[in-house]
Amino acid sequence: MKKGIDGKTGIMGIIGGNISKTLSPYLHNSLIKHYLLNDCYLPFQITLKQLSLAVEGIRALNIRGVNVTVPYKEKSMEFMDKVDDAAMRIGAINTIVNNHELLYGYNTDYTGFKRSLLEGTETKIQGKNAVVLGAGGAARAILYALCQEGIKEILIFNRTLDKAEIIKREYHSYFPESLIQIFSLKDKCLQDKIAGTDFLINTTPLGSYPDVDLNPLPEDIVINQNLIAYDLIYYPTKTSFLRQAEKVGAIIKNGAEMLVYQAVESFYLWTGIRPEKEIVQKLIHDLANENHF
Repeated sequence: MKKGIDGKTGIMGIIGGNISKTLSPYLHNSLIKHYLLNDCYLPFQITLKQLSLAVEGIRALNIRGVNVTVPYKEKSMEFMDKVDDAAMRIGAINTIVNNHELLYGYNTDYTGFKRSLLEGTETKIQGKNAVVLGAGGAARAILYALCQEGIKEILIFNRTLDKAEIIKREYHSYFPESLIQIFSLKDKCLQDKIAGTDFLINTTPLGSYPDVDLNPLPEDIVINQNLIAYDLIYYPTKTSFLRQAEKVGAIIKNGAEMLVYQAVESFYLWTGIRPEKEIVQKLIHDLANENHF
């Protein structure tokens, strides 16, 4: 039985700009406890000026690896010795692995999203359409997963078109069979596009704690009841966006399952242990019922 921290305890953690509400320590320390590992997982809140020093600290302190959260998923790539091909195409990492002082960058967000949408369900992505709100690093991971699964068409709505244009150009070269179109969030066609889509996905932070009343959609938008509304935010569990979709009878999903699935993939990269279905389902259940508090 593990007796506590000692001179051989391995360190894992998460770095980010605002991690006061992160559930990653709960998830990873639950896995560490379940598998009786001599490790611990810690949160490290840092500023942008501290980012390069923090990453170097992974090497210097022999930290096994860390998760990277907003707003450093893209910037952190600059400090890696090697970046996984998928993460390179996405343009963001959320997991750093320290392998004998060589730092490797991975993106487990896209696999986490894909598993949360497909595992244990009859949902299909191939040949379907999606409306994606936002064009930041999170959106790039979601779009990568959708295109990888053969989505027919993606409509990106963002406040500005610069980042969306870059995504459209780059992803067209990676996935020429998936049509990507971009629009301003103020475009009048938003209502029509939502009315005819299969997936409506919010990748923006609008509606997350503490600004829980914010919504990326205008108030007068009517959501198609036959779609799946997915919000990457997991705190609060039902954002204004999801409540709006739930009112019309649409299927809703928050980011809790994605969080668990991306976490178990990061855990595997650090430890070589791939958590079995039972412990994964327990973690999902605990998040859904807020048993982590």
